[in-house]
Amino acid sequence: MRALVLHGPDDLRLEDLPVPSPGPGEVVLQVTRALTCATDAKMLRQGRHPALPPPPAPFGHEACGVVAAAGPGVDGLREGDAVVVANSAPCGECPPCLRGRPSLCEHIVYLSGAYAEYLRVPSRIVARNMLPLPPGLAPERAAMVEPLACAVRGVERVEAGEGDEVVVLGGGVQGTLIAGLLAVRGCRVTLCDPHAERRDRALRFGAARAMDAPRDAAAADAVRAAHGDGRGPDAVVEAVGRPDAWEAAVALARPGGEVLLYGGCAPGTTVTLPTHPLHYGELSVRGSYHHTPAAVRAALAHLAAGDAPYDDLLGDEITLEDVAPVLRAGSGDKRPVRPA
Repeated sequence: MRALVLHGPDDLRLEDLPVPSPGPGEVVLQVTRALTCATDAKMLRQGRHPALPPPPAPFGHEACGVVAAAGPGVDGLREGDAVVVANSAPCGECPPCLRGRPSLCEHIVYLSGAYAEYLRVPSRIVARNMLPLPPGLAPERAAMVEPLACAVRGVERVEAGEGDEVVVLGGGVQGTLIAGLLAVRGCRVTLCDPHAERRDRALRFGAARAMDAPRDAAAADAVRAAHGDGRGPDAVVEAVGRPDAWEAAVALARPGGEVLLYGGCAPGTTVTLPTHPLHYGELSVRGSYHHTPAAVRAALAHLAAGDAPYDDLLGDEITLEDVAPVLRAGSGDKRPVRPA
């Protein structure tokens, strides 16, 4: 089979490898579609990531496909079944899992290798995070279940509800998905981004308003003044992944408001936060990482329901030969990959 293998920073090679065989509890998928992802672009630049095995590492983590073979002990799946698979599964037994925080599982199993004609899925993911493809759901949309599940998990961490004003900083794929999910909840969402096309897309996803990114104090004052009769929004979600955006998110929230720090910053970075609004304003500041099995199922239900124009996040289809140039270009669109 053909597969992309990461050998180091900016060293992604298309190789001919043996088709894998499933072990006990495992499934081998014939990949119908994979999707490019900003995280994959980051992995390509850095040549490593906590979710990747040591190089040479199979690459890609968003996929749906058809069961090509099932190992001993796999129940309920047979050759030819169309399925979607998440990129991880928690153990269910460590302290975070037992506290109901499976996204923080201490023994999480990750999946990598979606940019290939065939993909071997670990037994725990088969058991906990491999789901039947809903009838009528296009494979390129179904493969979006992992990024949408991360957004679902992030929105679960936000308390704002019906009628509350929420500002989302960043109109990339994740910011757009979060804005859409909050709109479905009934929040009045303002998405801030410097790119007009992303602001327009957010409105199609249900945002009530779109504004330019608050890149200086005057712009931040304008965003704050436009919400809560000038007091600021009820909640702010940071979906950029830069320290300055984290700081801006805290500065925008009204007294008693909440801030979700969703975008992951580069390793080793730090932020400086003003003490006065945190303490005297009683701000609630939370983080969000990854997804959970429940979030994966909720994401698949959203995709099947079509409650937002998810296809607007997808660019033109590409082949395995195109993946590395697309990731290097970093356009932001998700590109469906047809491995065969």
